[in-house]
Amino acid sequence: METTAPIVVGIDGSTNSYAAVSWAAKEARLHDCPLKIVTALGAPAPYGDGVQLPQSYFADRDRAAHSHLAEALAIARTVLPDRGAADSTEAATEVRNGSARPQLIEASKSARMMVFGSRGFGQITAVLAGSVTSALAAHAHCPVAVLRGRAGQTSGRGEVVVGIDGSDNSRPALAAAFEEAALRGADLVAVHTWSPFTLSTAFDDQLDLPWDAVEVAEQAVLAESLAGWSERYPEVRVNRIVAKGTSADELRDRSEEAELLVVGSHGRGGFSGMLIGSTSTALLHSARCPLLIVRSRPGSNQSGTD
Repeated sequence: METTAPIVVGIDGSTNSYAAVSWAAKEARLHDCPLKIVTALGAPAPYGDGVQLPQSYFADRDRAAHSHLAEALAIARTVLPDRGAADSTEAATEVRNGSARPQLIEASKSARMMVFGSRGFGQITAVLAGSVTSALAAHAHCPVAVLRGRAGQTSGRGEVVVGIDGSDNSRPALAAAFEEAALRGADLVAVHTWSPFTLSTAFDDQLDLPWDAVEVAEQAVLAESLAGWSERYPEVRVNRIVAKGTSADELRDRSEEAELLVVGSHGRGGFSGMLIGSTSTALLHSARCPLLIVRSRPGSNQSGTD
């Protein structure tokens, strides 16, 4: 029997990871799919050559991991609908042996979405995303949601904002954004930015450029990117924004009042060897609402906005 891919949330016992559990449970309810809560035990650093850690270390570590999972599961069950004691698919927990980064990347292979807090234990700053979150944003095999800003304020009344660069790379992020907006009953704000320095005439006399004509052309780029989506999602009202400037700055400002910000892993300005583009990286550390990064599918050249 075919099973539905779960939304997987990674926890480490930090306050941020528990907030991620609550958000992920709401997302699982919206998508009507299972939720899996995962923690990794980590790889212990040896004391020195020939010196082994005491057995009590491993017992304490395992006890802490299961305690964190039990608390996270209790949080999830306050959000998920009560489907009866016989239904074990509403939420499940898993302890993985090994370091968090490789274990969670492996878990992403069978996930619908990975969800993380912006940082966990051991983070020096409250601004920058943690190393595990950054690694998953670059290497996960599915979309990655990072809880930034007002992570708990996901009432469904805010807007979903998506960045569009006009290339084929925008399509996966745009598809995800329309789906998220439809599930939430939210408006979609489609943002397309342009800059004189991205035009082929960047080194010409900028004062002589026909800026009105450029604006019209960029409006057309956005309209072409959105063509057909409103027919597929007629219930989603779309607000179109074309702005002169950088996409990272514009999207960060728009995220201030947003329910969710959706971008691709890299876009028009990237190249094939890039794991995550400059816009995605900037927003990973500065977005003011939950951020969904949609990576390209294996074998595809579609990724997102940059």
